[in-house]
Amino acid sequence: MSPRWPFLFAGALVAGLIAAAPMRAAVAPLPERELAVTRVADGVYAMTWKDPLQDPIEGNSLFIVNEHDVVVVDTALLPSTTRRMIAELRKFTDKPVRYVVNTHWHDDHHDGNYLYREIWPEVTIVAHAATRPLILEHTYKPRPGIVEEYKQAAARFTRWAESGLDDEGKELVERRRKRAGEIAAFYSMAVVELSEVREMPPDLTFADKLVLERGERTIEVRWLGRGNTAGDVVVFLPKERVVATGDLLVYPIPFCFGSYYGEWIDTLAAVDALPVDVIVPGHGPVMRDRDYLHTVQDLLRAIVAETRKAVADGLTLEQAKEKIKLPEWRARLAPDDSGRGPAFDAFVLAPAIERAYRQAKGEDPGEGRV
Repeated sequence: MSPRWPFLFAGALVAGLIAAAPMRAAVAPLPERELAVTRVADGVYAMTWKDPLQDPIEGNSLFIVNEHDVVVVDTALLPSTTRRMIAELRKFTDKPVRYVVNTHWHDDHHDGNYLYREIWPEVTIVAHAATRPLILEHTYKPRPGIVEEYKQAAARFTRWAESGLDDEGKELVERRRKRAGEIAAFYSMAVVELSEVREMPPDLTFADKLVLERGERTIEVRWLGRGNTAGDVVVFLPKERVVATGDLLVYPIPFCFGSYYGEWIDTLAAVDALPVDVIVPGHGPVMRDRDYLHTVQDLLRAIVAETRKAVADGLTLEQAKEKIKLPEWRARLAPDDSGRGPAFDAFVLAPAIERAYRQAKGEDPGEGRV
């Protein structure tokens, strides 16, 4: 499980947790999400979510239908999501999926790998050499403990909803009691679904560049430098002038967890230099200009500059976190009427200021849950 936000759930749920108590008897499935299917070039289709911040946050996918086979970029978090995307793919073609590319290690981009392997046993799963160990260490290894956390959370909020009392015995107003029931249902169904997920890490890794020649189509999988993670790769179609970026680009709020902020600026500059007309981000809509890419670069420059100044001025970490609030960036990316303020605080401020401060001091905090 990645450390990015509290909206992603992992694990299995014991049957007793959803026994037939009144609040649990009608547990709803996870909310249906609106999927946009966009043809971005001949045989190339982007699968993007119309509300990128809707729980649970899911990654985009790209389908590249070639002369004899298909290449898929990223495979989502939930089994139901992966199956839904595969159903969309089958509307376009009955050709087999030959390669899956995982752009980085976060689970909402690779949990669905196993379903592709189940359906197409010959599929090869591709990632950067840094990504495979990060998947093993930071997705698969901690998952049992996180499973237990979410089981307990489901039980806790179920208890609140049924009793009308919180853990301190305080009576819940009806709105909070209803919300507790919704949260309990959400956790319960999410962990039930994710109990299906089987570990299926990449089996082909590379350092800088991997070229797939698929009939008349050339597909370049490139590592352009560290950014959101150590192993971010982009999938570049030179003839079609399309690139899929993974979480190097995320709209509407960048995910700044476990990142390499100074290097990320340069990596985005390398993306910017690619001769493309279409950008498919890791989250958010298809982009046909570079405006948002430049916005993210400018945000990263602000983070790096502010934290380096804090270190130069002798501020402690706590003093730096208290001082650096990036209000102009919060207003720009999360205006008051957007409802994105909490996401900006959780996805940018909370992780980036501490990590960038440590990097400014020459420390390497590593990745994972830091």
